[in-house]
This record gives sequence, structure tokens and C-alpha cells, in this order.
Amino acid sequence: MLRFNIFHKITISTSIILLLVAVSFSGQAQKCAKKKLADKEIREDYDYRGQSLFIELGNGDSTTLNIVLYSKQNYRIFVVGEQKLGKIDYEIIVPRKKFNRVVQNIQQKKVTAYKKDPNGFYLYNTEGERIPIGEVMVNDTIWSRETNTTEELVYNSRDAESTFWTATPGKTQMISIKVFVEKTDKPQRGCIGVYVGREFSNAYQFRR
Repeated sequence: MLRFNIFHKITISTSIILLLVAVSFSGQAQKCAKKKLADKEIREDYDYRGQSLFIELGNGDSTTLNIVLYSKQNYRIFVVGEQKLGKIDYEIIVPRKKFNRVVQNIQQKKVTAYKKDPNGFYLYNTEGERIPIGEVMVNDTIWSRETNTTEELVYNSRDAESTFWTATPGKTQMISIKVFVEKTDKPQRGCIGVYVGREFSNAYQFRR
């Protein structure tokens, strides 16, 4: 009975700690979302309310965020942070899938051989049926499809001409945004905004 009580208390304490951590992260995100991190000039007329993310990071930190982009929509994506954090770099990575037809298995089986003319065409009897001449062994190949996924770096803020990335994906897909905060001698923590803006190229053709 004593062991049960101790375990029960430990479980409750652990749950409270996890809840407090979750509430803390949620509070930080809400706090950062209320800050004006991006100027109107870079935001333009895109709608950033649906998928933008706000987090708190420190100097030298990095993180990866996954975002779903929907087909036939125009996107503008960029990352900014509080000035006290210094330089913020980010990369955008798109997974590419390639399908290859590969041999899964080869089996031998007996099949009926039919009579052919010198040109290779089947000959038929008076009833319109092929004329059998015996059985032969043939290879029966079973095929399968192999999927290879690679990652393509489509944007790197370190050497890009523009401070933002724009795209209109032909199909719905997930992308990864990797954020890097500059290292400094006196680290500080601050807010990072991952702005994902969208404008509908055709509101009646919105598809997932």
C-alpha cells in the first residue's frame, strides 16, 4: 500500500511538471505572437494568420519547423527575430520523392505454347482457336515500386538575393524550415517569427 501511494504521488508530480512546461511554451508563443516583428513592407498583402509560428530562442540555438503548403496557393515565407538576437538565418527544405520500378521476385511457370506462322502470328484452327503445340517454361517477373526520398534545399537566407521565399506549389506538400540564431559572447533570449503568408490564386479551386 505504501509503494502504491508513493508511485501515485510521483506520477501526479510528473504530470504537473509536464503541464507547467507545456503552459510555459504556450505562454512564450503567445507573448511572441503579440510582438511586431515584421514590417508591413515585407508582409505586403499576404494573410499570415493561419500558419505563422512564433517561438522563443536564444543565441546559438537552432530549430526545425514543419509547414504544410497547399496546392495552387501563392506563398511568401520569411523568418525574423528581435533585434537583440542579432542575425537570424534560415533554410527551406522540400522533400522530393522518386519512384523506381524494381524486380521483387522471378518465378518459373509452365505455359501452353501455340503454333505460329513464319512472321510470328498465331495460327488458328477451323473453330477460331489457337493451335497448341505443347508446354514451355517461362519466367514470371513480379514487380514492385521503390520510393526514394531526398531533401532539396530551395532557399538559404545566407546567400539569397531576397529576404523572403515565394512559391506556388503544384501539389500539397510538407516543407521544413530550419532556423539558426547567431552565436554571441553574451547570449540572450528573444522572439522569433516564422511568417507563412498566403494569398489565394483562385478561391474556388482550393484543394488539399
